[in-house]
Amino acid sequence: MKRIFLVIAVAASLFSCSNSGTKVNEQNGSESVPECCKNKDVEVLSPSEVSAKGDSYLDKEIVVRGFVKKVCHCSGKKCQLADNDEAEVSLKVMAGDSIGKFSQELTGKEVKFVGVVKETRFTKEMIAEAEAKMAEEAQQAEQSEVKSEKKSCCSKDSTAKSEEKEQGHCGKKKQNFEEMKAWMQEHGTDYFPIYSFEAKSFEVLE
Repeated sequence: MKRIFLVIAVAASLFSCSNSGTKVNEQNGSESVPECCKNKDVEVLSPSEVSAKGDSYLDKEIVVRGFVKKVCHCSGKKCQLADNDEAEVSLKVMAGDSIGKFSQELTGKEVKFVGVVKETRFTKEMIAEAEAKMAEEAQQAEQSEVKSEKKSCCSKDSTAKSEEKEQGHCGKKKQNFEEMKAWMQEHGTDYFPIYSFEAKSFEVLE
C-alpha cells in the first residue's frame, strides 16, 4: 500500500558514491568527505524507498539521494525530498545539529544526504482526535457559510466553493485517514508509522 501523506511511487534507485565524495557545509563553505562515501559500494536509497521500507533502516545511518522540492521558509530546519524533479514529495528531511539549517538555494537541486531514519507513530487515538477536529471545523465552516449566504445572493457560488473544499484538502485528509486505518488493520497494529530522515551531512550534486 502506498505510504500516506507522502504520495509514494516505490522505485529502486541504486547509485554508487561519486569519486569526489564531498559535501558542502553551508555555514562555512568548507568541504569534507562523508564516511559513507569512502566505501564506493555503499547503497544509496531513493526518498520513496526510505518512506516505504523505513522499518528496515530505522535508526541506521544511510544515504538518500533525491531532489529538494521545498525548504521550510520559517526555520530552514527541514526540507521536502522527492525521487526526481517531477515527482511528488515522499520524504521529510530534517537538518541535524552539524548542519543547523538548509539554504533556500537547495530548492530544485539534486542532493545526497547522509543521516539516520526516524519514525513517528500516528496512533488510532490520534487519528480519531484528528477526525473529530476536522468534523468540528467543517461544521463551523458550514454554519459560517450559511450565515454568509443569508447576506448574499450568490448562494450557488457559496455552495460550489463548499463542495470544492470538501473534495480538496479535507477530502484528501479523510482518504488518508481511511487508508491509514486500513493499513493498521491489515498489519495488526494500533499505529501507522511515518518515516523521516535526520541529515548529518549532505552533498549538492551537479
